[in-house]
Amino acid sequence: MAVNSTINKRFIQYNLIAFVAVFLSRYAIIPFDHYNISVANYIWLPTGASILAILIFGYRAFFGVLAGYLVAALIIKGGFDIAYINSYLGKVIDSLAPIIAIWAMRSANFGNFFFAGKANYAHILALIVLTVFLATLGKLVVYPMNGKIIDDWTWFMQSYSISGILGGIVFIITALAIFKPTLIKHNMI
Repeated sequence: MAVNSTINKRFIQYNLIAFVAVFLSRYAIIPFDHYNISVANYIWLPTGASILAILIFGYRAFFGVLAGYLVAALIIKGGFDIAYINSYLGKVIDSLAPIIAIWAMRSANFGNFFFAGKANYAHILALIVLTVFLATLGKLVVYPMNGKIIDDWTWFMQSYSISGILGGIVFIITALAIFKPTLIKHNMI
């Protein structure tokens, strides 16, 4: 019974931390939001938050990541509206992309992200790029489904890719610089 209680407590803690990280990182970049769907934010910090949460806490943090994205979207958009369904589907894609990217890299024996308390930034950078690529391709398919028009697909891919890569790098490097001693102490990296 004590083992199940500990596992459930960790599951809840990990998902709460993932939720807070994604929610706050999304909320922090509201000033950079653009009215045109073809142009991404200048820096998409939630990419880094979702990648780091899945890397540190494992795939079980998916629910916290997804909830963070969805609650932030609901608050920012002022509630649920069927007109924004493509945006919510985009958040599901943003939540799944790190899981798929981590799985693919580990399957290819290229997923050694941490070793002995040190980050392997080359592998983490490759993970960020792969995650952003998968998320951007997914959005390229989902966003036009609801009548949203992407004027220039090349610009869309460039804009979303640069924003996600920059946000991933900034968030992960900053978070690791701040929380590295705690993560090492708890054998999380």
